[in-house]
Parts: sequence; structure tokens; C-alpha cells
Amino acid sequence: MTGYRFNTAPELRVGLGAARELGAYCAQLGIKRPLLVTDPGLVAVGLVAPVQEAMAAKCERVALFSEVTADPAESVVLDALSALQAGEADGVVGLGGGSSMDVAKAIAVLAAGTQTLAEAYGVDQVVGGRLPLILIPTTAGTGSEVTPVAVITTGETTKAGISSPVLLPDIAVL
Repeated sequence: MTGYRFNTAPELRVGLGAARELGAYCAQLGIKRPLLVTDPGLVAVGLVAPVQEAMAAKCERVALFSEVTADPAESVVLDALSALQAGEADGVVGLGGGSSMDVAKAIAVLAAGTQTLAEAYGVDQVVGGRLPLILIPTTAGTGSEVTPVAVITTGETTKAGISSPVLLPDIAVL
């Protein structure tokens, strides 16, 4: 039998109401100005406001990027990175399905400023660290909250992945 190695998020917070403690999780990681990354559908149904309120309890300010689309294009990632930089965010919280979490993972890495998105594509191509990262799935199935991969749409019919242990979040909230 061939051996294998399995890595996942170092900390899983699981339980009814676990997301209400987001402010404490941010404080635990030293995040004072998080960028919340999500999609417009979750804003419309009211799932984002309680998350913002939970973070605001312990954070100086909470910025919001809610323009993630399904199968996010590189332009969405770069827009999210611009929002992170404009808000001087010091951490990233991804809320939603795989697309929102993948964008959150990508910008947490790109914020380090050591490489471009194109340079990060591939297996173990990420150079340097990332901002503190918390992921909160709202769907079941992608597993993006506990995997070291982010998939980005690079053309009309093409996608590229970033695969690196650096993409594993500090905390996943289930």
C-alpha cells in the first residue's frame, strides 16, 4: 500500500451558532480590519448582515466585497484584491459557496504582494505567506473551506487552479 498525506484546516469551529463568534475568531488571529468576501445573492437573502455584525463586535471596521460570481473570473479576483487594499484589510473572511471561498483564498495570498495571480497558478507555486483567513461555507459539496485549492476562470472555457498548503484557512466555521 502506498502512503499518503492529508492536510486540512488547522482549526474547525462546528456547531449551531458558531458564526456568531466570528468577532472572537478575528481577534484570535489578530484581525482588526477584515474584508468579507461573498456574493450578491447572500446579501439579498440577509445572510451577510449577521456575519458583519458578529465581526463588528471585535473589529475596528468590516469591509465588504459582495461581487463574487459563479466560476469567478480573474477580473473578480483582482477587483476583490483592490477592495482589500483600498480598505487596508488585515485579514480575509470568505462566506458562501466554493466561488466566494476560492476568491477569498486567492486574495489572502495575493495581498502579500510577492507574486501575480498568473504566477500563483499550479501546484506549490505560491511564494510567501498570506493574510489571516477564515472560511464559512453556506453550501455542502465543494469542500473549499478545508482544501488547499482555489479555482479561477481564466477564459471563456478555461480554468486554472492554485494548489498550495498556504491556501488552507486558519479557521473554518461550519
